[in-house]
Amino acid sequence: MACNGPYFSKLLLNAIYFGSSKFSPRLEVRKDPNDVRTAGWRYRERVRELVGGSLDRSDITTIQALLVMTNSLFALGDERSAAWLYAGLAFRMLIDLGLHVDLTNSHLFSDEDLEIRRRVFWGAFVVDKIQSLYQGRPVTLKEADAMVPIKFIDTYSELEFWQPFAYSTSTTDYPGSPAYSISTFTSLCKLSIVMSDILSCIYTVRTSDQSPAELSKVLDKLQRKLGDWQTSQPDHLKPDAANSSDAIVPPPHVLSLHAMYYVLVILLHRPFVADGHLYNTFRSISVDSLIKCSAAASSISSLLRAYHRAFSVRRAPYLISYATYVAATIHCRIAAKNGPGSIAYINLMTCLAVFKENQETNSAVQKAAVIIHRLMNKYGVVVDDLPEDALEAEPATRPREREHQRAQTEPGFEELQNNDHAEKDGDGRQDQQTRPIGLDNGSFPSPGSDWINIDGIIQSFLRENDLNSGDPAVYGSTAYAQVQQNLHASAQPVLSGPTNFPTSFPAGLNQFTTGMVPSNTAEIESGSKWQPTFWPSNHDTACLEDPLFGFNGSSTGEFQFMGR
Repeated sequence: MACNGPYFSKLLLNAIYFGSSKFSPRLEVRKDPNDVRTAGWRYRERVRELVGGSLDRSDITTIQALLVMTNSLFALGDERSAAWLYAGLAFRMLIDLGLHVDLTNSHLFSDEDLEIRRRVFWGAFVVDKIQSLYQGRPVTLKEADAMVPIKFIDTYSELEFWQPFAYSTSTTDYPGSPAYSISTFTSLCKLSIVMSDILSCIYTVRTSDQSPAELSKVLDKLQRKLGDWQTSQPDHLKPDAANSSDAIVPPPHVLSLHAMYYVLVILLHRPFVADGHLYNTFRSISVDSLIKCSAAASSISSLLRAYHRAFSVRRAPYLISYATYVAATIHCRIAAKNGPGSIAYINLMTCLAVFKENQETNSAVQKAAVIIHRLMNKYGVVVDDLPEDALEAEPATRPREREHQRAQTEPGFEELQNNDHAEKDGDGRQDQQTRPIGLDNGSFPSPGSDWINIDGIIQSFLRENDLNSGDPAVYGSTAYAQVQQNLHASAQPVLSGPTNFPTSFPAGLNQFTTGMVPSNTAEIESGSKWQPTFWPSNHDTACLEDPLFGFNGSSTGEFQFMGR
């Protein structure tokens, strides 16, 4: 900075100041001392002044500044467009400079220059995927269009001793830990590739054009990629720290890495439960996906408590808040069936406590809190007062349940599930002699056991009036005609209730044709064949009451989230 070198710019410096101001307790950095959203306003004004003169030529420091501003602005909640446009400018400059191409053998750059180019490219790649997820928009940077190895040279920062610099309410001083910055960044880059695959395969406009069989194959393929990523993690990045209050919690960026992994598990599997646009599945797939969502949500809650014990979630990044929201959408539905005192209910209280603590730093969190409270009201989940230890105490789970939850993230578990589809009976139960790979003893409790009301929870993932809609645009003209024909031809009355499930066939929850009682209940209960259904068009996913993809995007821009 003192020498005004090629990798310093006033624009980048002011962007860093702006991004860090919201974490400062100093009131003088705020325009309004009572409003943390005004923190760093002078630096933002300076960024506006400087960015105009930086658009005539591409520069690495300008790319870095734009990416920093993207993340900082989005967390404000009402600056989505600015965040998206800044990111777009950064990606254009990146391509203009050729950062998406490996120039190691060109001898045009020094080793230091090549390292910087690689890190900036992959940093932008990660930001692109996260912004796409948050805003519900297509990704810009695709792996197929780039040729940059995920290989970083490091001689110091990986094992540099790290201690928190910011505010913490922890009663004990954090002892410190190796930073593991390079290995964490490497793993995040690889996980972002999997995220890109999930977004492009599951959350696209044309997803509904695929047959259920094709989507089932996509699910298996993407689950294998997530499993491969997890098994490839070095020992120091495995998420064991969240399972013990005595272990040294890894740095926040390591916890954020695993939070993103669990988010992707839910993002991949929740559409296959019943929600969103992927209605037509084997019942066994729905059950398996719900169990994986539950296990991932529980892991997020444990991670949140570990994070708070060590660092306090008050200054946690927006990614942690988003993971909290994703987990809460699962906990709320399970708690509605299992009641107060259940593990899901305790985990839900943890999520609500995170919203309360983190909303000052990340204003967009208020929207997540409102959505979850509305979901709680819908399903009758009441939390009168949050206990003081909601962010500290782990729920007292039975050993069998802990083994069950751990099994969902064990490498090889999905392979076991795929091999056992034919062995499941009508209640989704597995042979009691079958054990998931990775468990030393004990059998995996069946989805029909008392830990979870599987059918009731699957039903809760459906939106009200989905099956009663009179708008052909919601389902597509062909599917809508099928629904109307079935409705008029049916000799059975239309069942009451928001989702019109056959009340006498709890295992037939995938029979979604309005007012139709299955003609062959044995086929439905066995899960041995695809159920005849209609298929809602993907554009309707923006109307979900608790969307994951595009949760804070333009499609929900009119949502009033500054108060309930």
